[in-house]
Amino acid sequence: MLAVHPAVAQEHRFEADPIVSVRENFVACDVLSQLQRVMNNPRFLLAGECVPLRARDRVRVYASRGPYVCIYRYDTIAPCKWTHEKALSK
Repeated sequence: MLAVHPAVAQEHRFEADPIVSVRENFVACDVLSQLQRVMNNPRFLLAGECVPLRARDRVRVYASRGPYVCIYRYDTIAPCKWTHEKALSK
């Protein structure tokens, strides 16, 4: 589900989300806490809740929370996944 409230989903314009490039190979996870666990201990990547990001992939930034951003592939409308802003170009 993309949004809890239908009105919020109607107001959001996906084409307005900025497109950026992935600067370095990294991961993006469904849940921010999972990303933090993977960053602290890469063995947690085996849990399957994270996907690899490859350098030069293009993504859209949906939201941010501190140094973390929720991204999705630039050519799809899909639930976003969390990654660290250091993995993205500015």
